[in-house]
Amino acid sequence: MREELELNRRHWDEATEIHRRGNVYGVEDFKAGACRLHRVEVEEVGDVQGKRLLHLQCHFGIDTLSWARRGAQVTGVDFSPEAIETARRLSAECNVPGEFACSDIYSVTEVLKAFHEFDIVYTSYGAINWLPDLRSWGALIARYLKPGGFFYIVEAHPTARMFPMEEDMPQARVFGPWFPYFHDPKGIRWPPGVDYADTSAMHTIGDHEWQHSMSDIIGAMVSAGLVIEQLHEFPYCAWPVVAGCQIVEQFSSSHAYYGRVEAPTDVPLMFSLRARAPGGPRA
Repeated sequence: MREELELNRRHWDEATEIHRRGNVYGVEDFKAGACRLHRVEVEEVGDVQGKRLLHLQCHFGIDTLSWARRGAQVTGVDFSPEAIETARRLSAECNVPGEFACSDIYSVTEVLKAFHEFDIVYTSYGAINWLPDLRSWGALIARYLKPGGFFYIVEAHPTARMFPMEEDMPQARVFGPWFPYFHDPKGIRWPPGVDYADTSAMHTIGDHEWQHSMSDIIGAMVSAGLVIEQLHEFPYCAWPVVAGCQIVEQFSSSHAYYGRVEAPTDVPLMFSLRARAPGGPRA
């Protein structure tokens, strides 16, 4: 594993320790029977009853197991051993079945051999910024989809990632483009900072991220032979992805949509994309 990915793995081991405490990430809500999914993905993915769903970059599986509660047969993959251990414990404690494999995206074929066996491959929220290369990611997705199955992603919009977050405003001073839009293979190294889910917690390990344009994302699907079925853009996101965000739709005490409701102009903050593998019946 390249050095940047190892740094990120250590960062996410630490993040898991923070996120599994109490109800920071909705763990107590989930244990009480709540669904941790947001409205958009539930509506757009649709009925998953009896379908095999592969969740890439699943963190500690709370969303993965939410799909299981909706009837899917789920497999989650993440590169953090702490996250996978927590996912397995959560599955057992809540009696919600799910399989979990520990691997980074680029090595997952070494631990998960179920090629062309999934009806749905799923990724969501704060995932692809941890990937240096999307072409091989797209090929991996295609490798696991059944003919006629589909890939679904809901994620921060690449345009939103150009703009400062609240903590950037002292340096940025005004709300405007602050980070590059186009992909830089070198990525950006960030020092340790506060945790996004628990601002009272400080990380001791930094991280390394990569920006990807919308054409990078769509190109990864097309190059893998997948057919784009839908692309939607939204003026809100599942976390305060830029400065000036307020809650616009609340699902529980621990998850909501955030938008710039008082801003004079809109910025796309989130997108969803669905792409289908050719051949076979529709999943």
